[in-house]
Amino acid sequence: MALSLCAVAVALLSAAPAWGGNPELGKEIYQERCVLCHGSNGHGWDWDKKVDRPPVPVPNLLEILPQRSDSYLFSVIRDGGEAVGRTRFMPAFGFNMTEQDLKDIVAYLRSLQLKQK
Repeated sequence: MALSLCAVAVALLSAAPAWGGNPELGKEIYQERCVLCHGSNGHGWDWDKKVDRPPVPVPNLLEILPQRSDSYLFSVIRDGGEAVGRTRFMPAFGFNMTEQDLKDIVAYLRSLQLKQK
């Protein structure tokens, strides 16, 4: 019984929006600012629709989300790829997004991850 209650608690917590983020608002921001490189569903660069290839590979977010904490995602979106030891091709958006915008995007990314399960 205790094990099943623990499993339910873990499932509920993993489905909750990240840090109070709103995935619906995050989707709107993602569609406006992230979709060009990361694709409409987080699968990465859409090679069939782009004229120029990016200078570095764009990851499939659905493959890397399980390995990344909410804090990491927040940081890479806010501060850019170089801030977390990745490429500068991932720009920093912290200069023109609020903290809540960033939380909303992280919540949306987590909702994409949950849809894959």
